[in-house]
Amino acid sequence: MELSRTRILVTGAGGFIGTTLVQLLRDQGVSEISTGWRDLAANPQVDLVLHLAAPVDPRRDADPARMQAGIVELSLAVARSQPRARIVHVGTCEEYGEGTAPFHEDQAARPVSPYSRAKVEATERMLREHGDRVTVARPFLTYGPGQSGPRLVPSAIRAALSGAIFQTTAGTQTREFNFVEDIARGLLACRSEAVVGQIVNIGGGPELTVSDMVRRIYAACDADLSRVQPTLPARTGEVPRFFGDHRRARRLLDHRPDVDLDEGLRRTIAACKASTSNP
Repeated sequence: MELSRTRILVTGAGGFIGTTLVQLLRDQGVSEISTGWRDLAANPQVDLVLHLAAPVDPRRDADPARMQAGIVELSLAVARSQPRARIVHVGTCEEYGEGTAPFHEDQAARPVSPYSRAKVEATERMLREHGDRVTVARPFLTYGPGQSGPRLVPSAIRAALSGAIFQTTAGTQTREFNFVEDIARGLLACRSEAVVGQIVNIGGGPELTVSDMVRRIYAACDADLSRVQPTLPARTGEVPRFFGDHRRARRLLDHRPDVDLDEGLRRTIAACKASTSNP
């Protein structure tokens, strides 16, 4: 699929990953980009849909009806509205839930929240009802410039730069950390016909304990590590190891990360400093 001549719809284009993905498309010469579900009225037929839009709320007590409407029903509506488009449906690594790491695409989903259960249902129905043109991409934990909210990396960076006390758990659980541009490239690579009808993990970044990641962030910020206080209790149901098997993406898409952790943190910290000095 020649990108420069492709009409593309990106839902969720205003989100953290979506913003980076749209910029990637523009950098590759794509001019016909619709950015949002509501753009379908003005652009009724496109060639490629990159479907990221979804309410993201991994809490165990999130509203199931909101997750069902914003994930399952919206995904199916997008697919039905574009009967001839190639679709990259963006799921989540959260679908693996309480499974055994490293998570691979053929293992059973074990969701633990209304959000991840809705994502599993959307995955199953999109593949069952539209599998001749759908690929489900499951991105793993992502960080980078522009990320906000209570996520680990931006929270630790803000605390390190400000000198605030940063409370954590013991941080012995591991996570896989991926720079946002690498994830965006992987999602775009999933348009390949080689992965139609399949689930593909997108990631491949390093597996670190949460404690180690916080230490790396504080070192990169030249901050006082004594301000980190591991005094919070462990979260109920915390998954001890959470990282993926990415051999399918390497074999079928030749996709692997380009940005190492040191470079990714440097760019993320620089962006945080710039946003703080230019609110």
